[in-house]
Amino acid sequence: MELSSQKSQKLPLALALLALLLLGAGSLYLTWHNLRQMHQTVFEHMLLSARSISRGLDIQLVEGARRMRGPGMHNRRMPKTMIPDTRKLFTELVEQGDLLFIALYGPDRKPLIVVEQGDEKNIFTPPPEIFDMIRSMQESSTPVIIDKKAALLYGTLGQPTLLRIYGGPQHHFLPPQKSETYLLLGLNAEKHLYQFKQYKRAALLQTGYIFLAGFVLWLLAVAYFQRREESKKITKLERFQANLLDNMPDGLLTLSPDGMILSANGSAHKLLDSPENKALAGLNWNDFTYESLQEFKQDNVIWVHARLNRKSLEFILFPYFESQDEERTMIIIRDRTDIAELEEDLYEARRLASIGSLAAGVAHEIRNPLSSLRGFAQLFAEKFNGEQPYGTYATTMLEEADRLNRVVTDLLYLSRPHELEPELLNTEELCESMQTLMELDLEHKGAVINTDLHSKTVFADSDAIRQVLLNLLVNSLDAVPDGTGEIFISSASNIHGVWISICDNGPGMPEDIRKHALEPFFTDKPKGTGLGLAIVNTIMRGHKGRVTITEPGETKPCNGTCVKLFFPNPSHEE
Repeated sequence: MELSSQKSQKLPLALALLALLLLGAGSLYLTWHNLRQMHQTVFEHMLLSARSISRGLDIQLVEGARRMRGPGMHNRRMPKTMIPDTRKLFTELVEQGDLLFIALYGPDRKPLIVVEQGDEKNIFTPPPEIFDMIRSMQESSTPVIIDKKAALLYGTLGQPTLLRIYGGPQHHFLPPQKSETYLLLGLNAEKHLYQFKQYKRAALLQTGYIFLAGFVLWLLAVAYFQRREESKKITKLERFQANLLDNMPDGLLTLSPDGMILSANGSAHKLLDSPENKALAGLNWNDFTYESLQEFKQDNVIWVHARLNRKSLEFILFPYFESQDEERTMIIIRDRTDIAELEEDLYEARRLASIGSLAAGVAHEIRNPLSSLRGFAQLFAEKFNGEQPYGTYATTMLEEADRLNRVVTDLLYLSRPHELEPELLNTEELCESMQTLMELDLEHKGAVINTDLHSKTVFADSDAIRQVLLNLLVNSLDAVPDGTGEIFISSASNIHGVWISICDNGPGMPEDIRKHALEPFFTDKPKGTGLGLAIVNTIMRGHKGRVTITEPGETKPCNGTCVKLFFPNPSHEE
């Protein structure tokens, strides 16, 4: 996904860069083309100006020569006063500034008249090849530097009559094809080139602006795509954080300085038992009541172990700052109910281990003298049989010795539980065996056993589960009323294991007794030992299962005590 995102980001940037390059190349080409056309236009304009000046000057010189010649001077030499006037005309034209150089050359390519701006000592010398070009093409032009100024040197053929301005006899008798003159003009190009340079500067600046604008747009595109990618990452991160906060098992609250709840995730609503249609946001944390079991503080973090609605919770309060001036309090709520139960189970296991060690020693010390005492009690019972009150005393001593022997046996079982060998048992056969075993007791009490077995098998030790069921059925039989007593045995299964429930229609077990019912030597019966349910709990622990005693009326159709036994499957443990 990351590689695909990078490729999708690079493609638009590459296209934007290509568009920028094409824009720059196109802009440069158009600028170069326009500058070339402008330069050609300037050159043509200067050439047109040079042509116009040369033609006007040629006509003016010819007309002046004709006026100077007068009637009857067709074959006579020009007066020498023509040369000063021509030079004066050339000088006036040069002084106007449009021309830097004017020269009239004879057929031998020697100057007849030369007028130039600037220092007359450094007379400009036109390139020799220009005369050949003028002769072959009637005119010629070329850029030159005159007096450190850019100029356009334009040359054209003059009228043959202009030869008479010089007045030399050597040119008067030349053939017409050899009697041409050369008129050269050095047109000042600075003004024309200045406009061209201004246009060139504006065009280059415009191209630079376009290129700069394109570059800026490309940078903006890069920044846009980067920002969009960062926005996508931020959106994904926010979505991930939202899902994490909504689905995390721990509750999370944020409080204002006055204790007002600003936000709460779903787990916080569940752990604090908030109604489904009522949000925690807007309530005050100080209004919540809970039983504080333990509280301690380290630095700025406060840990509180509390109990709320039969749940063991842990509150972790610590400050955080949204900004320099906005202090908030964050509360993490953790459910420690299972951990608390495990701690209680560990404490009970350690206590049972201590009791077991003590019971093993006590039972060993009691059993030997108990056997002697029972023997003497049996002897006295036989000897005083029928004699009152000694026979009754002897029988009572024998019964109490047997009861004490059973207690010792139970103590030895608690201290050294038998090794269990679980196997797959049929629940219907188990219930039938319990029915047969307790048939006489049920008839004497006037009670019945009903079964509802949805799970036909259970994975358990055969002798151990019979002992568990027998202890629970005896307790239920003692609790049910005479003549109308009902005991229910049901079973159900899931992927983790099998639940077997033994319920009755007795008065039920109060909560204060239910809390300690599984502890050794705890009983509410006058003649009970308090080891029956403790042995049941020990056997269930051996199966890696557990025992649960529900409240009266919680399990239907019974309204009395209901004890639920969980036997895990071999491959699952709940």
